Amino acid sequence: MERIAKVSRIFRILFWIAFIVLPLFNIISWILVPESISFGSSIFGIDYTPIPSGLAIEVLTPGIQVLAFLVDMLIIAPNMLLLFWLIKLFSNYEQHKIFTLENVKLIRNVGYTLIVWQILTPIHQALLSLVLTLYNAPGHHIVEASFDSNNLAVILIAFIVILISWVMAVGHKLQEEQEYTV
Repeated sequence: MERIAKVSRIFRILFWIAFIVLPLFNIISWILVPESISFGSSIFGIDYTPIPSGLAIEVLTPGIQVLAFLVDMLIIAPNMLLLFWLIKLFSNYEQHKIFTLENVKLIRNVGYTLIVWQILTPIHQALLSLVLTLYNAPGHHIVEASFDSNNLAVILIAFIVILISWVMAVGHKLQEEQEYTV
């Protein structure tokens, strides 16, 4: 049990860090746009810009940057909610609360949040492309969205997570019945 608590503490801390860094990273990336944020060296580094690749933007005003940031928060919000559920779940594990109804609900919430995230992804893409091309010349406004196999894979994983929560709920019920059996 102590090993579970120790590993859970590590994950809880990592999820808290991600919960804090995710919106800050979004703010910073929209402040610095059109410059990219670089991590690592030029060979093995990562360059990130919040602007979708291949999108022709003619005008990028501070107002558009703020609006684009808000649109980005539409997709960051479910990620933050997902991290919140995981923080609570791993906090319970850290406290040796493993097979509880609260954990069943948290795991189910993770599954539902994954589905919502994937539903919002094409909406986010369409809104972001529209906002970023808002001041383009007439006929050059773009609304672009996609839904691909990665989205479907995450939805499949979400259903598996929901199924696991269902199995855990049945297991919890059986455990309770066994405790009351004399």
